[in-house]
Amino acid sequence: MAINVGKAGRDGNEDEIIASINTTPLVDVMLVLLIIFLITIPVVTHTVPVQLPQQTVSPLQTKPDSVEIAVNKDGNVFWNERLVDAPTLLARLKT
Repeated sequence: MAINVGKAGRDGNEDEIIASINTTPLVDVMLVLLIIFLITIPVVTHTVPVQLPQQTVSPLQTKPDSVEIAVNKDGNVFWNERLVDAPTLLARLKT
């Protein structure tokens, strides 16, 4: 960028400044950038076809069975509303 400052005119007016911007370097830079972009765009958009394996997703979580254990006031133990004795209850709880 340059500023041309002229000499005082013949009429003695020294406050007059002639300012002009040299746009030639700007145009040169823009042309170089345009050429760079024109060269690099086909390289960037070039893709390689890739075949990815297909995977099916199946849920592995199973619904847990709910077990209801109840004890009445007489001390009888019930497993899902069926009367069980203590050894049977212990064996079922271990499994």
